[in-house]
Amino acid sequence: MRAELGRVLPGVPALAGTAEELPLPDHSADAVLCAQAWHWVDPERGVAEVARVLVPGGRLGLIWNLRDEREDWVRRLGEIIDSPELPRQSDLGTPFGPVETRDFGWTHEIGLDRLLDLVASRSYVILLDAGDRAAVLDRVRHLTATHPDLAGRDTFPLPYVTQCARADLRP
Repeated sequence: MRAELGRVLPGVPALAGTAEELPLPDHSADAVLCAQAWHWVDPERGVAEVARVLVPGGRLGLIWNLRDEREDWVRRLGEIIDSPELPRQSDLGTPFGPVETRDFGWTHEIGLDRLLDLVASRSYVILLDAGDRAAVLDRVRHLTATHPDLAGRDTFPLPYVTQCARADLRP
């Protein structure tokens, strides 16, 4: 990802680090944003490290893009790929104030090839053995060929909900 950022925006510095070990000085950032990754973070260490680099009153923002499974075919897709639900962050602990949350719905127009790429790129699908991964992708193909909302279409709307959470570092 850093290489791609460097290719697209060569003047923007990109530092190697983790949420538990940010390569920044104490009290040097106004905000820290973590998208699609906080569930991989050791929360105790990550919260302490973010608090270290934030200025007093600085903000931590957490974002997750989740498939909107209120749509029948999307719920069935989730069952096929057996994807874990990501928890909404409701408390970050003592150094942070209350967590504010907001959801935003949006839709991505997608075709079968892109949907298969999307499913195949998920860590829980990548970790399957080759036979199980192929079976999952075959079930996705079957879903798109037979579900009344998808059958016969070249593209279809894949609804998402972006869940956003933010909390300010207490001064």
